[in-house]
Amino acid sequence: MRVELWVDGASSGNHKRGRERRAGAGIVARSGRFQKEYSIPLGDATNQQAELIAVREGLLRIKNRAEADVVVYSDSAYAIGSLTADWKPKANVELIQETRALIAECRSFRMVKVAGHAGDPGNERANDLAVAATRRDAPHP
Repeated sequence: MRVELWVDGASSGNHKRGRERRAGAGIVARSGRFQKEYSIPLGDATNQQAELIAVREGLLRIKNRAEADVVVYSDSAYAIGSLTADWKPKANVELIQETRALIAECRSFRMVKVAGHAGDPGNERANDLAVAATRRDAPHP
């Protein structure tokens, strides 16, 4: 089964200036005629973390990864490089390792770079969902 995920992360505020940073992840998932959208508040996180979490959360929502041919569309060179190239992460190491483990469970996996804010409908919608999530409180554990 082919699964397509458009993912994006967003982070608002500037932690260094003493303002609260609020992050969110947006996911548009499509498989055949089925489509589902997710807007996930993350609380305090960087944009890079939000981008990685969007990929991880998208993969977690695939019930049978072993039978899934997954294509992830992202405007984040950081997420693509961290997850699919031989980049040696210096930050977000645990998150990258977690996500790489989920990727390894997929029958096949690839990431496609899309230009951000350039009219790709899936990317634009994922961005809208991520930004909306920054305006809501993250769930408490």
